Amino acid sequence: MHEWIALPKVKPCKRSGFTLLEVLVAASAISLLVAILVPSLGRARQKAREMTCTANLRTWGETFSLYADANDSTLPHSDDRARNRTPYVYDPNHPEHECCYIDLLPPLLHRPSWRDIPDRAKPRGDIWQCPEAVPLPDSAYTPRFKPSIKGYHSYVMNSYLEYDFPFGQSPEMTPLPSFLRLARCVEPARTILMFEQTLDPREGYGQEGGFTEAGWFTAEDARAFSERHYHSRGGLGGNIIMLDGHGDWRNNLWDRTLGNPRLPLRNDRTWFPY
Repeated sequence: MHEWIALPKVKPCKRSGFTLLEVLVAASAISLLVAILVPSLGRARQKAREMTCTANLRTWGETFSLYADANDSTLPHSDDRARNRTPYVYDPNHPEHECCYIDLLPPLLHRPSWRDIPDRAKPRGDIWQCPEAVPLPDSAYTPRFKPSIKGYHSYVMNSYLEYDFPFGQSPEMTPLPSFLRLARCVEPARTILMFEQTLDPREGYGQEGGFTEAGWFTAEDARAFSERHYHSRGGLGGNIIMLDGHGDWRNNLWDRTLGNPRLPLRNDRTWFPY
């Protein structure tokens, strides 16, 4: 009598890998996801940079206010030693340049004064520059100004808050005091305290060329207001902060009907405080 031995059932072999069709389907799905997500991530990064820029100006505005509260409502000067030209040290003819906001305000934020930071170590970022502000190579500027060595400023104070310099003044213009008292301001909610300036010597107030000191000084006029700074809400323009501390983004600060765009009309409260 023969015994029959039951053999175990053989399971079918599992197929490994993917078919070409499956790979193509997966690749298409991934490509679609990338196409959807990358623009969203780009917009998110852009929005983050915009928020950082706005926050930087707001920080400056709050620090100006702190300083004014402790100094009889008086603001620091808008210009620093760089206005004195070479060798950028104390000039007895312009002692007001020793009282610039970039030197007096940072210690209130537990940061060093700008003049105490050595050349080649000047800060980039933080409260000092907009995240999108990148200067051109040194060769693009006047030989006296080398951003890679002396640093640069993408935020500047409104020069007309203390219009005590002769350059650009009209003959009937009476110089303003070197230090602004907030109590004298007529419309603090309308008058600019600080704004973003262009770092591109080729651009500024719609002009071509002639601005080889872009980004050098701590205070500037309407010509320097950045019109190339992209903003998701409205194309090109720039961030500003007013004397009363509120911020805005504007693309309409240039009066193109004026013969001299860097000299607003004396009664223009956007630039002149009183």
